[in-house]
Amino acid sequence: MSEKKETPILKAEHLTKMFPVKKRKLIEKQRYVHAAEDVSFEVYPGEVLGIVGESGSGKSTLARTILALTPSTSGQVFYQGEDITDFKVSAGEKRRLRSEIQMIFQDPYASLNPKIKIGNAIAEPMLLHGQASSYAEAKEKIQHLLEVVGLQPAVFDRYPHEFSGGQRQRIGIVRALAVNPKLIFCDESVSALDVSVQAQILNLFQSLKEQFHLTYVFIGHDLAVVRYISDRVMVMYLGKVMEIAPYSELTGDDIHPYTRALLSAVPEPSIALHKERILLEGDIPSAVDPPAGCRFCQRCFMAKPICFEQEPDMKTVGTDHCVRCHFAKEG
Repeated sequence: MSEKKETPILKAEHLTKMFPVKKRKLIEKQRYVHAAEDVSFEVYPGEVLGIVGESGSGKSTLARTILALTPSTSGQVFYQGEDITDFKVSAGEKRRLRSEIQMIFQDPYASLNPKIKIGNAIAEPMLLHGQASSYAEAKEKIQHLLEVVGLQPAVFDRYPHEFSGGQRQRIGIVRALAVNPKLIFCDESVSALDVSVQAQILNLFQSLKEQFHLTYVFIGHDLAVVRYISDRVMVMYLGKVMEIAPYSELTGDDIHPYTRALLSAVPEPSIALHKERILLEGDIPSAVDPPAGCRFCQRCFMAKPICFEQEPDMKTVGTDHCVRCHFAKEG
């Protein structure tokens, strides 16, 4: 990728996460789930990087590994130039990182404790991270944030079960904003919501990005949703990065066949690329025993013998546009 003048707020270098598979026999060779393998990318201040791919492509595992919610197997993670791999830093630094890097989870029903009032669930981390000096100050800030996301201040004293999915996701957003983050991971944050509510939450994300000077990593399986909010898109398949590009670059013949298939499913008649729907045959292969060559070779409509034998390298095909394909033409 071409160099940018600013320093990336987040950088992953050859990040890998593998989960050991339980052995059935003592003499059996240890096998691993290749959840995310040799992933490298950068996120710049103020941008939205979308990560898209089918279920099982490693998107959520990648996010959880970056946030040290699960330990990495190898590779490094840098935040504002500082090595934060697995958060192996001092207690004070770890607290700062937990405040500055937040995550909004997929399920708004499971991410809130049903026994704790909304206000208390949000005030506790605020006090822990020093974002409020007293409970009264925390309450005032929380009630203001509730209004910012379109909820009433009275929500503070109510329980999660009293709200709809869209309202709970707004509460999850308030919980993330309350500790004054700089970078927010949105892990399938609208996938559990109705389409009309999805649009509202996406518009809210965009508004908050400008208001609070936020940077997002937006994870999803629906390219139509991801493209709506993202400046750049990273396409993953079976634990590997297949393509990274500005969304405007995802046209023509230079894109990865998997990206082409995802784009063909987007109901956007204005994009000439979508003349025919590309239906991928078969299911995503096992992450325990991935293909020897290109990860996508078994389902690729452009596959040649070399695809089954040799894994392709990432090639630069345009400005900030990289593709992992044997047939990509380097620009």
